Amino acid sequence: MKFCYLIALASLSAAHAAPPAEAEAAWETAADLKIELVAAEPLVGSPCALAFDAQGKMFVAENRGYPRFDKPAEGIVALLKDVDGDGKMDQRTVFADGLTFPNGVLPWKDGLIVTCAPDVLWFRDTNGDGKADEKRVLLTGFDTTQSTQLRVNAPQIGPDGWIYLAAGLSGGSITCPEHPERPALKMTSDVRFHPETLVVELVDGKSQFGQSFDAAGRRFICMNRLPVQHVVLSSHWLERNPNLAFSDTVQDCSERLVKTGLKGGGDGVRLFPISANITTADSHQGSFSAACGVTIWRGGVLPERYDGCVLSCDPTGNLVHCDQLKLSGASFHAVPLLQGKEMLASRDDWCRPVFLTRGPEGALYVADMYRKVIEHPDYLPEEVRKKTDFETGRSQGRIWRVSAKTPRSGAQPEPFEDEFAAVRPAATDAALARKLAGDPNPRVRFILALVLGDAKTEFSTDVLAGIAIQDASDKWTRAAVLSGIAGREAKFLQAVWPQLRAADDDLLTLLVSLGRCFSSAPALVEALAPFPSQPSIHQAALWIGLQERLTNLPTRPAVYAELLTLAAELLAKENSTGSVRLICARLLGTGTWDSAAPSLQHAWQQPTEAVVQTAILRSLMQIDGKRGLEFLLASHAWTRYEPLLKELILNECFARGNLEGLLQAVEAQSIPASAIIATRRETFLHSKDPELQQRAAKLFRTVATDRTAAMERGKKALQLATRPAHGKDIFKQLCATCHRLEREGINVGPDLFDIRRQPKENILFHIIMPEAEVAPAFTPYVCETKSGRTTAGIISSETATTLTLRQPAGLEATILRSDIKSLNALPGSLMPAGLDAAIQPQDLADLVAFLKGE
Repeated sequence: MKFCYLIALASLSAAHAAPPAEAEAAWETAADLKIELVAAEPLVGSPCALAFDAQGKMFVAENRGYPRFDKPAEGIVALLKDVDGDGKMDQRTVFADGLTFPNGVLPWKDGLIVTCAPDVLWFRDTNGDGKADEKRVLLTGFDTTQSTQLRVNAPQIGPDGWIYLAAGLSGGSITCPEHPERPALKMTSDVRFHPETLVVELVDGKSQFGQSFDAAGRRFICMNRLPVQHVVLSSHWLERNPNLAFSDTVQDCSERLVKTGLKGGGDGVRLFPISANITTADSHQGSFSAACGVTIWRGGVLPERYDGCVLSCDPTGNLVHCDQLKLSGASFHAVPLLQGKEMLASRDDWCRPVFLTRGPEGALYVADMYRKVIEHPDYLPEEVRKKTDFETGRSQGRIWRVSAKTPRSGAQPEPFEDEFAAVRPAATDAALARKLAGDPNPRVRFILALVLGDAKTEFSTDVLAGIAIQDASDKWTRAAVLSGIAGREAKFLQAVWPQLRAADDDLLTLLVSLGRCFSSAPALVEALAPFPSQPSIHQAALWIGLQERLTNLPTRPAVYAELLTLAAELLAKENSTGSVRLICARLLGTGTWDSAAPSLQHAWQQPTEAVVQTAILRSLMQIDGKRGLEFLLASHAWTRYEPLLKELILNECFARGNLEGLLQAVEAQSIPASAIIATRRETFLHSKDPELQQRAAKLFRTVATDRTAAMERGKKALQLATRPAHGKDIFKQLCATCHRLEREGINVGPDLFDIRRQPKENILFHIIMPEAEVAPAFTPYVCETKSGRTTAGIISSETATTLTLRQPAGLEATILRSDIKSLNALPGSLMPAGLDAAIQPQDLADLVAFLKGE
């Protein structure tokens, strides 16, 4: 299980465990709830998951060996029974033992499925003694090389009868021992398998620990700082349109109200703990840092207001949180049910809620691992780890039952409903389709768009157009609509066009995406033929989409020149909206230097939105990379640019093949050689131009060659008196485009908090030789498109039709697989070797001191 990933959070806990009675008194619940102890040590130890079978027997996964690799297999699945009927467990049987780190249990038929990487196991008790005497390996190959937190977990039966598994952020090569003829499945996301055939498939989303289905069959997952994420749609819907560049499938539902100051989405989700625990990561204070056990409450003996809510544990905060799910477009927005307090919160520092489930009588059960320290040692600074007791509490654990103070009876869990059932007939029923298109529930309209995408009737195209106009502000519904219009783009555009409003930001976004879906310029011209030919911003948006997908249009309509003139006029207008200015800046990038560059250069000098500034930069480089670079670097401008702009300039140079201009800039010291990351240096050094190779070798290889000598120089620098505050400035200048630490930086490469547990020489080693250790998740790839554009980065998301590469400064490029000429993993790291040569020894010493946390 993964309680806190890469951003370390240490709990400085009370010295001694509280006896069960004291621990029960330490709970503070919502006013309408009560909590009772069901089981405690020695009856249970380190419980991390539990489940009830059809007879009401409780199975508990005990992760007693956590967190260490270097110990015998101590994991157990225990069977607990309430023999005397007083509501508390009083009999324990070891159902299965000799396990490494069991972390999920699911009754299936007359046995029990257990997740225990590298396997998914099935146990059965054939003689009724409470001990398993039959064992099958259903699946194997799940990764075990990473932290004991990062493992496959949370088996759940979905509404389709398949069993879903949370990935735990780990991968693997999954096989079925009973079917050796089946090829291995590379695990890049969560998976599901059929319990009868044992066929295994990838599913969308990648949950850390826990997953849950609501009554409509929608799946919810979680990450360490995000207590609830909604898997909005399956990527198979997106495969219907190979020209749709959209790879998202998961929505973060919680609002990040805790402002940490971290760039790149580092704000937190508010919590109200009442324990004395503190965190060593100041940016996590008062927010989720270890969300796990996400559960949709589908009804039971809790008060009615909890029905349909989402519950999540935070063991480092010693609490259970509750959110209401409110519709927001095709997905949901999570709103705390309680204001200023938690559903369950404990003053006991050792209380560690990690898993939730519904009991047979309808109560909520909480698995409490009950540890002095819950964090994994890998994620703590060395100074903290040396003083941290990871062993105490391994044999302890509590299970709690939560119910209403005022008894509520007869409340059964809401059965699964099929939210597609009422919509499917609309595929052939025009009247029903039009009625549903006006449904006030945006989720209904979203599902209707998915259904009508498979219906090729005339009325379905018209209805899809109406949905697109009504729901243009919702990215999920836009994607649902556009995924289903392949082969009928013209009819769809002709249905949309009369309904367009003036320069609506969301509609412009829709039109750009629609333009990408057309196969050619003549096809778009033909689709627009029935309408007036005068230039408009709506036409510009369509042509931008098509132009950017095809890169170069072999033919342009007569109106195109007029569109460029209109774009120059609107870009210069002060009252133009940001979306209009963005469209204009992008369109001007398809013009000539003489006709378009003056407008772009003028706009560059004016205050404008960051997204528009980015578009201007790209357009200048697109028109003429050499002259664009000269303009952008004039008057020593590089030193004044923010990291994002610097990265954009470099990215455009490499993507468009402007190696000569960039090399000249480095030679002239307009750009420092240290700004060129390792993968980009390789592009120079493998150029087909021998002269370019030689010049690049002189600039770069001399920087990165003698690493042994560089290490010796670095060790001498470490002897200097340090100024960590100055080191933070160096970090912001050199590292923050890819790394995050202490409220600074962007999360592209690994988060650096756990680097503080390493000796200074290790930190120095990683700076001087970044290619020495590259985790698989951060393997750089270089992608060349059929149009000749080159992009390097880390794969952040992918579907069968698209992939997204994340680049330095947090830039992302989503690329259609059909447009890819080659995609190759690169040796080494995105981080440039020789970074140490770009700074003075004192600066290096200060940087290491800052990274060390001095």
